[in-house]
Amino acid sequence: MTPTSSPGTPRSANDAAKRARLRLAQGLALGLLVAAGLLYIMARALMPAYPWLRYLAAFSQAAMIGALADWFAVVALFRHPFGIKLPHTAIIPSNKTRIANNLGEFIQSRFLSTDKVLEGISKFGAGRRFTRWMARPENIDRTLDIVRQGARYGVVILDQPQVQGFATDLLRTQLADLDASTLAAQILRMLSANRRHQWLLDEALTQLNLFLQHEDVREELVHTIARHMEFVPSTLHLDERLGRVILQRLYDALQTQLQAVRDDHEHVLRRRFDDIVTSISEKLMNDREFRDRVKVIQTEFVYHPETEATFERLWQGLRNGLDAQLKDPSGFLSDRMRGVINDLTRSFMERPEIAPWIDQQLLRYAPPLVEKYRRTLGLFIAAQVKTWNDEFMVDQIELNIGRDLQFIRVNGTLVGGLVGLAIYVATQCFR
Repeated sequence: MTPTSSPGTPRSANDAAKRARLRLAQGLALGLLVAAGLLYIMARALMPAYPWLRYLAAFSQAAMIGALADWFAVVALFRHPFGIKLPHTAIIPSNKTRIANNLGEFIQSRFLSTDKVLEGISKFGAGRRFTRWMARPENIDRTLDIVRQGARYGVVILDQPQVQGFATDLLRTQLADLDASTLAAQILRMLSANRRHQWLLDEALTQLNLFLQHEDVREELVHTIARHMEFVPSTLHLDERLGRVILQRLYDALQTQLQAVRDDHEHVLRRRFDDIVTSISEKLMNDREFRDRVKVIQTEFVYHPETEATFERLWQGLRNGLDAQLKDPSGFLSDRMRGVINDLTRSFMERPEIAPWIDQQLLRYAPPLVEKYRRTLGLFIAAQVKTWNDEFMVDQIELNIGRDLQFIRVNGTLVGGLVGLAIYVATQCFR
């Protein structure tokens, strides 16, 4: 009967081959025991006619004793012989917890000791191996494929509803908790420190000028002025003509005023703008009522359904764009990543000091990582062993070392027989 696997523990692909070799070794050991028994029966039966067979009987008798003793010892490691719960039998399953703890401790103190890890890193030469590996052209495309697949996997993970919901809630919370008033005040103060906020006024004046020069705007203003001049008859479109004249005069005056503001950095309008910015900044910092109004607007914006919908549309657009680029090996993003990898590879080739630098960094940062996670890894290994059921644990250990234990039975049979023969001969000599 083949033992079942422990839950969550995959069976090795070569278990069947190991089991076949174990069965063959068990058959050899059992065959020698049976042969020793038959040899003993034959020798005892023929000994009256052939006295010299007493030596063969002594050998086969001791061989059976050695074979049975070693069989008992081997079986007692894994299970109770014949199902009889004798003391100190089924040693491995009875001491699973202690074995698991000792194994975890052994991994910590021997395999993952800082000195051993540093010695392994030094011998491995990661920098040199990585440089040689990257020097092969086919590995550049392989690296690009790995990066692209990893990036696509990240995009897929981020697109899961649970992740999206978490990210949306986190973003909403962060935006809602943000002190928008203080942030806006600090930005205004930073801009006004060297009157850098004046470029906003310059840009506003420029856009106003462009707006007023637009033909559609001019026509609309003409009609608006004409409609309000009821005292002017509309005959021969006198109202519109007068409206155009008035608009032109207003436009010329406005142009003159706008140009004056542009040229004079101490213009009254600019000083007024300075006062407005300073006033708003002070209110944002110190006016509780004003800050509360900003907070209300901020909260309404953050929790408005359209805001969330906008974020989702932006994310979907970004996600679809990234996914399309990552799917296309000849796309812009793939070309850029390939260029970066090529540049890194070329740098490695042109700067041989990078390889030892990589080794130095590994040797520098490995000890604290080893010290931090060594015990965790040991405890993890011990915990995994403890989760195995007894049958699976016994089966796995027996598959891996049971064949060697069967040869102990073979040796016990042969050595036991030779020792028994030697004792019998010595006894006969000193009679």
